[in-house]
Amino acid sequence: MIKLLVPIVLLLGAIGGVVISDHPLPPSSYTFAQTTDLFTLDPQRVSYQQDIRMSFALFEGLVRWDNETYEILPGVAERWEVSDDGLVYTFHLRTDARWSTGEPVTARDFIYSWERALRPDTAADYTQMLFHIAGAEDYFNWRSEALSMYSALPDFERSIDAALGLRARSLERFRRSVGLAAPDPYTLRVVLRSPTPYFLDLVAFPTYAPVHEATVERWTSIDPDSGRIEQRHGWTKPDHIVTNGPYLLKRWRFKRDARLERNPHYWNQDAIRSESVTMLIVSDANTAQLAFQTGAVDWVEDVIVDYLPEMLAQQDRGERNDLHKAPAFGTYFWSFNCRPTLPGGRDNPFADPGVRRAFALATNKRDIVEKVRRQGEPVSDTFVPPGSVVGYDADRSLAGLSFDPERAREELERAGWVDRNGDGVPDNEAGAPFPVVELLYSTNSYHGEIAQAMSVMWEKALGVRTRVVPKESKIYKDDLKTGDYMIARGGWFGDYGDPTTFLNVHRTGDGNNDRGYSDPVFDELMARSDAELDPDERMRILAEAEKRTITETMPILPLYTYVRYYQFDPERFRGVSMHPRLMQYLYELERIE
Repeated sequence: MIKLLVPIVLLLGAIGGVVISDHPLPPSSYTFAQTTDLFTLDPQRVSYQQDIRMSFALFEGLVRWDNETYEILPGVAERWEVSDDGLVYTFHLRTDARWSTGEPVTARDFIYSWERALRPDTAADYTQMLFHIAGAEDYFNWRSEALSMYSALPDFERSIDAALGLRARSLERFRRSVGLAAPDPYTLRVVLRSPTPYFLDLVAFPTYAPVHEATVERWTSIDPDSGRIEQRHGWTKPDHIVTNGPYLLKRWRFKRDARLERNPHYWNQDAIRSESVTMLIVSDANTAQLAFQTGAVDWVEDVIVDYLPEMLAQQDRGERNDLHKAPAFGTYFWSFNCRPTLPGGRDNPFADPGVRRAFALATNKRDIVEKVRRQGEPVSDTFVPPGSVVGYDADRSLAGLSFDPERAREELERAGWVDRNGDGVPDNEAGAPFPVVELLYSTNSYHGEIAQAMSVMWEKALGVRTRVVPKESKIYKDDLKTGDYMIARGGWFGDYGDPTTFLNVHRTGDGNNDRGYSDPVFDELMARSDAELDPDERMRILAEAEKRTITETMPILPLYTYVRYYQFDPERFRGVSMHPRLMQYLYELERIE
């Protein structure tokens, strides 16, 4: 009886937090549940899928995707032209695009927002997505160097006036050197550094969305000691945020809920199928199930309960019809920390690619998928999901390391780790045992089961000692960013239809390169692909780059290609896209009355 009461109490607490408040709101057109709260609503800084989904509800860029076909559709730009050499894009903005204040959205808004995304001060994960614009990477590097030089000045030379002067010089350099121009308020001209066949796909991503300059600037200041522009994030709160997308943000309560309502100033009112939306944070997946069964939510955006295999068996027997499997443009993996040292100055054994290869070879992925997960994911030893990009590795000759315990032990020995004293634990030449391998993962998920399974495999095949390290999502994310881990769970969903949407995260210095991985050979291959105009040769170069990362240098250990299970009653809810890129537009979803 107690076991039954626990999820009911959790459910009542979650729902009660939404219904009972100081400012009760009318029922939403529909409610959906997700396990993790939003990290940010700043479109220049989004990285996680739930943040990206919310960005598309609040902000609109020049173009957008059709999330069934991924055809590029007009957004703020009603039309555009591309020069014959593929270098110049001219966007013509619609004159009826408005901010939620009623002000027009102009080309200046995009230039301001893109400069903001390019500042190293902003610390955006997707800054490099803008490097395709002529002069953008040089501007980022120049600003980084200028800030470094400013910080090195004597104390008496650093002041608010000096920092403001650096800011003015930065803006002038941006204006002169970056390939952006606004001939008039409703025309934006973009010059690329080289032809980029997927550029419009990039422009549809939130990093390229506009933000309201006056609002954002009210929440910025300049640090006279560092010269950096400091961004306070209060501008993204409901009382302050100004948006140009289909919805307004009416409420956002940390780890509880968020509410969206129709934006009356949005130019395409016919596209909005629901007047209001409630996002409910239900961190416990079992409670999310109960919320769905009781009708408290209409859609569970990711079903991750332990008993999903049993639910699937029920569906196979025709006992239910509310689970919907979507193949995903994403890969589940674990990251190796590739930095020379670990926090505290400890030597990092995983800085050696040979050690990383040994752990990859000691991992039985099929057992993880079939005995631990049991949810139908296909095993993968590549990062780019097999067959997901037209023209890329069509013959599937690209293959990574598979389970081979004997070779795993040989790789570890070649890396200098041998059981020298007969205690079963490999030692280095100095006689120090291999350090306890720590596996970092976020709580309230299935990652712990996978971590435990890999721990057993590695202890058996390699003789190493292991320890699992579960942490709350935000702390896990912070540790990942600062490199405070040895091995950490990871996952990546492609943002656009090209292999680089995966492979770019391995580039030296990329904002999403949480592994600290740096390989000059890989970087050179990626640079060659950037400059290659022949589509087939470009794909061949990219496949060569990926092969290096999955057979030699191993910054990550891919385990399987994701699948996503949505939960909704098809007779009561519609609009969910089943496309592998998994983008759901909240304004296209609706409850059927």
